[in-house]
Amino acid sequence: MASYLENQIKDWHNRGIIADDVAAALLADIGRSGAAARDGDAKPFSFFRIVAIFAAISFAAAIVMFISANWEAIPRLAKVAGIMVLIAGGLIGGAVIGARGGRHARWLEEAAYLVAGAAYVGGVALVGQMYHLPGDIGQAMFGFALGLGIAGLAVRSHVLAAAALGAIAWWYLETPAPETLVDADFVIFAAFCAAGYALSRFGRMPWLRWVAAAAFLVGLVPFLFSVLEAIADFYEGLPDGARLAIWLALLAASLAGLWLARGAGGPAPAFLRRPETAFGAGLIALLALHVESGDLLPLLVVGPMTLGFALYALFTHGARSRTIRYVSYAVFVGEILFLYGETVASLLGTAGFFLAVGVTLTLIAGGIYWAERRFKRRAAIEEQADG
Repeated sequence: MASYLENQIKDWHNRGIIADDVAAALLADIGRSGAAARDGDAKPFSFFRIVAIFAAISFAAAIVMFISANWEAIPRLAKVAGIMVLIAGGLIGGAVIGARGGRHARWLEEAAYLVAGAAYVGGVALVGQMYHLPGDIGQAMFGFALGLGIAGLAVRSHVLAAAALGAIAWWYLETPAPETLVDADFVIFAAFCAAGYALSRFGRMPWLRWVAAAAFLVGLVPFLFSVLEAIADFYEGLPDGARLAIWLALLAASLAGLWLARGAGGPAPAFLRRPETAFGAGLIALLALHVESGDLLPLLVVGPMTLGFALYALFTHGARSRTIRYVSYAVFVGEILFLYGETVASLLGTAGFFLAVGVTLTLIAGGIYWAERRFKRRAAIEEQADG
């Protein structure tokens, strides 16, 4: 079955947009890429990998639950020795599996390391409870992050390193002032995340960089909330006219961006090559205008503005962008239903409302048709002049 891209190339060739040799080269390149993927260059989905990790998680949870349920009946020496055996068994077992190799060796190796990590976390918590060691959850998470991080670095384990980054993010959120970025706690937290990123770059663990970035963003949540709260307080203190002016300016910039992006290509800025960015900014502005609609800018003004924006986005980029096309459809229908629910209270009002919408759309359709014919005539004249 031909792909969407292959059909598009054939359509361009049939319409004379691209030459015969260009179309043949593009189709041949797509065929080679598809053959390479079928020959195994792309990693296939393996249900075994998922089952192996789920089994390791279940086994690790069973170990923790079993030890917790029978904790009081187990002698103290046996408790500590059993935990050490589980930790050592998981680490050694993972190393042996990794050394022996095999098709699924990496996943089984990570599963063994996961068991060792769970035994370490559960063992530290239960030993601390057994000997009534002082401390809170934040201090415990720091110890977990340190131990798991050292183990993950030693055995190059994605699972243990990711668990360490998750633990350090938890620890930082439990600190007294996580929204402050100028204290020693943040420096320690950032150093852990930087170490995880460095390990992903130089330790052949590429996807760990995303875990490090996610952990860092989670740690920044309190700071971001404090910044958003300050912005909200400042915004609420602005006059009504100033707030409306901000969103109207953003809407105008969005309209300009959509128009400029119509002919953008090559070295154009990214926001012009991706008109979805300007489209999203316009939707944000319209949503804010709906919230702010009142005496200065009533809903009966914002509603038609929203309908017009959806049609404008369809006119400028609906043919090339599925995202803009489908979201514009949804915005148009949703806005009509919203205006109907907010303003219409009778059947007569409903008929008049939809009559007004129909007349408006007819006028807009006529304007679009006239503009398209004008653009086509201008393009034909320019083509003849060039020829």
